[in-house]
Amino acid sequence: MPVKVSFADLTHMGQMVAANTFPLGITMVAANAQKELGDEIEFEIFKYPEEFNAYLDNNTPQIACFSAFSWNVRLGHEYARRLKEVSPGTIMVFGGPNFPAGHEEQKEFLEKYPAIDCYFEFEGELAFVEFFRTMQEMDFDWEKFKRERGAAPNIRYLVDGEMIAADLAPKISDINLMPSAHLTGLLDKFYDDVLIPLFLTTRGCPYRCTFCWEGGDYFTKTLRYDQERISQELNYIAERAKVSDVILVDANFGMFKEDLETAKEIRRLQKKYDWPKTFTTATAKNHKKRTMEIVEILGDTMPPTSAVQTTDEEILKIIKRKNVSMDQMEEMAVLTAEKGGQSEAEIILCLQGDAREKHFRSVFDMLDAGMSYIRLYQFIMLPGTEAASRKEREEYGFRTKFRVLPRCFGTYTFRGETFPAAEVEEIVVANKTLPFEAYQACRALHLTVEVFNNDSLFIDLIRFLNFNGVKRSKFIAAVHERIVEGGGELAKLYAQYNKEEDKNMWGDCKEVESFVVEPGVIQRYIDGEYGTNELYKYRAMAIFEHLDVLHETAYSVARELLEEDSGGNEMVESYLAELLEFSLLRKRDVLETSRLEKRTFHFDFAALVEANFLCDPLSLARPEGIELEMFHNDHQRDLISGYVTQYGSDIIGQGRILVRANMNRLYRSTRRLDDSGGVRAMPSGDETHPESRGPKFNVGN
Repeated sequence: MPVKVSFADLTHMGQMVAANTFPLGITMVAANAQKELGDEIEFEIFKYPEEFNAYLDNNTPQIACFSAFSWNVRLGHEYARRLKEVSPGTIMVFGGPNFPAGHEEQKEFLEKYPAIDCYFEFEGELAFVEFFRTMQEMDFDWEKFKRERGAAPNIRYLVDGEMIAADLAPKISDINLMPSAHLTGLLDKFYDDVLIPLFLTTRGCPYRCTFCWEGGDYFTKTLRYDQERISQELNYIAERAKVSDVILVDANFGMFKEDLETAKEIRRLQKKYDWPKTFTTATAKNHKKRTMEIVEILGDTMPPTSAVQTTDEEILKIIKRKNVSMDQMEEMAVLTAEKGGQSEAEIILCLQGDAREKHFRSVFDMLDAGMSYIRLYQFIMLPGTEAASRKEREEYGFRTKFRVLPRCFGTYTFRGETFPAAEVEEIVVANKTLPFEAYQACRALHLTVEVFNNDSLFIDLIRFLNFNGVKRSKFIAAVHERIVEGGGELAKLYAQYNKEEDKNMWGDCKEVESFVVEPGVIQRYIDGEYGTNELYKYRAMAIFEHLDVLHETAYSVARELLEEDSGGNEMVESYLAELLEFSLLRKRDVLETSRLEKRTFHFDFAALVEANFLCDPLSLARPEGIELEMFHNDHQRDLISGYVTQYGSDIIGQGRILVRANMNRLYRSTRRLDDSGGVRAMPSGDETHPESRGPKFNVGN
């Protein structure tokens, strides 16, 4: 009789599908188990808690496997704990990156999560099969295994307070021998209108970043799947995909020359299936030339990322990183802008040796490099990273607080009994060189950058300022100063943002853990009273509820900066007045796809949109007037409908859409009308197709 095994990579569901991606990692373990064990096992794979609960209502697995990430480890443990109570003989197996590196830290982790019988560190495909074979010889008697201090590669477990840690198996040397989670059909059940397909072309990362789980010795060698297999997987996904996006979970896409073939394959699929509309990945850290070649192939489909984390050389040395030159980043940003795409940068606040002025400088450097989206992260103490070690904590004086991970909470059911669950994470809010007050000042700057720079909300205005010699950083700095020192509606919004962030942070992990299980508390998180991502929530509130005030502030600051540099100019003032009106017509209520606006302007904004505002708008003055229509085209309606289906349209969902979507593609398209109201010209409002680009202008970004 086959042995029942469950594989669960669960997601929280309290507000929405929190981790809305395919359960790729655990399915790779299941696929190899299927290959090696065949009819000896009977297994199912789960993502949604309600489906897992329905399975457990009628089945009791002999082995229950759970993936452990920061966003689901407690949820998995709650199910494991309850299953263990009714079935003590079921072996609870966990694996994944949410596991400490040191012996003592691992022991403390297993003591904290007592329902975990054993944890497998690092790769699980071969380790699970060997564990299964070992347990098979013992008739799956876990207590006997513990008494004999049994061993299996990569296993960690406790016996009478003693931590047993077996040797690590060598890293898989030929990943092509591992069966495909996609081509086996094991992921077919997850094609719905919410979950985003994941795929993988490499394993490993040569870099040693101290804040990253892949920065350790185990992952330094990077292996790549055969190109034929990669192409087969992409075609398999394209034929079944129901969402617009796909995510490549490589650490450095563009590291290998063969990655160009992957990009070309994706482009072929776009022509055949109109999919994917968005391709998300972490681009290579030090192969920007090849990344630019990929951008040439994929256009605005793929936002290239400069994961700089900081531009301060002293901090970079401490965290074991080296960034590419600013010139290369600027060149990539210009190319991406010409393609109508979105260049991205990543910066982490409160790294070792960070300070207020260093963090501000890093942000301004990325602004002046032309990055249209700067992802500003808090420094999370990820288990298993060098930065989270006791040594680093003491050396750099990390002061941390705890909070419920945004969206990662809810109420769930096990065999008729409901229970609350929430994930808790630890973030650094101060260190020896960056006090808490400076941390708060940096977080306020984050909100300004999110609102006024990211997603090209004001890229039309920023590029006009740049064309007139005003740097992007100078504009953002002036806007920020106006808001935090000038009072008014936006200053009140910032004060609410700071207050809510403080409310959601706790000084002690046990306090927040006790709080979230009190009666009714999880519902308060679901209702948004607690536990939101404050940065994304208040960015969404600013954009969807205060768009007119944002424009008033941005254009007022822009006029002052232009007057400082060049004095008053009647034509410039006329252009700014019309650009403000045009911008609001394109971006107000952007998720409302039925709205159609017509106006007469005296600048050819249709041509400017087509050129991505990378030309001198004053050269496109039309004193006689030109009638324009602003509308959502069919591609945009499909994109917006898909995002609303995935994330919802409330304030939390709006925040997620702002994070996931390249909003520049969702702003209304523009076309010219003749005097009778007919269409006279149709500039490209559809920025999903690279071949439909307008002319290129080398004017900067």
